[in-house]
Amino acid sequence: MGLMIRIFALCCLALCSAYHTIAQSNFYEEEPQKFTGGLILGANFAQVDGDTYYGYHRFGINTGGIVYIHFTTRIGISMELLYTQKGSRGEAVIKSSNIGTFVAKYFMNLNYIEVPLTFHVIVHDIDCEAGISYARLINSGEWIQAGYPVLIDPVKNRFNNSDIEYIFGISRKLYKKLYANARFQYSAISIRPDERIPATFGYGNNGQLNNLLSFRLVYML
Repeated sequence: MGLMIRIFALCCLALCSAYHTIAQSNFYEEEPQKFTGGLILGANFAQVDGDTYYGYHRFGINTGGIVYIHFTTRIGISMELLYTQKGSRGEAVIKSSNIGTFVAKYFMNLNYIEVPLTFHVIVHDIDCEAGISYARLINSGEWIQAGYPVLIDPVKNRFNNSDIEYIFGISRKLYKKLYANARFQYSAISIRPDERIPATFGYGNNGQLNNLLSFRLVYML
C-alpha cells in the first residue's frame, strides 16, 4: 500500500509540474460554456480493506462520460456516469506439512455502474476536486485457491448492491481539450459486512471497504 501511495503522490506532482513552460492565464483556453461534456478512459488500481491481503493489485477499467457545470472559469461541479472495475488480488507462498509448498491465491472482482458528483476549484491551472460517488454493483466474482477447499456461497457471502465512496483528485491539461486526472476513492460504507466474509479471509470487524487509485484521460467535447 505504501508503494502505491508514493506512486500516486509522484504522479500528482508530475501532473502539477507538467508543461510548466506553457504560460496560461486560465485552466481553459477560452471562457468555458455553462455546460460541457467529455469522455473518460482510464484505469483503477484497487484493493479491499478488510480482507487478508494488501496492495493495489486489482487492475480494472474506469470509463464513461462526464457533464461539467461551470459557475465561473475556476469553480464548477461535475457528474459522471462510469463503468468501473474494483476488487482485490492476493497471492502468498504457503509451506504445508500435508501438501508441501504451494501458492495460495485470492481473486475478488467487483463491477459497478458508478455516478460520481464532485465540486471543482481551479488553483494555478490545477483542477482540484472533492466529492462523493454512488455505485451500483452489476456483478461480482470471488475465487480462492488454498490448501483446503473453500466454499463461496453466492447468498451467504454476497456483497452489498450499493457502495458510497469519498473522492479526492486533481486534473491537469495535457493538450488542448485533453486532460489527465488522478483520483483517490474510499468507501464510506461497508461493501460486505463481517458476517458474510468467507471464514478466515476477513480482517477486523468493520466489514470490507473499497480502496482505489484511478488514473484517467478526459477529453472534453
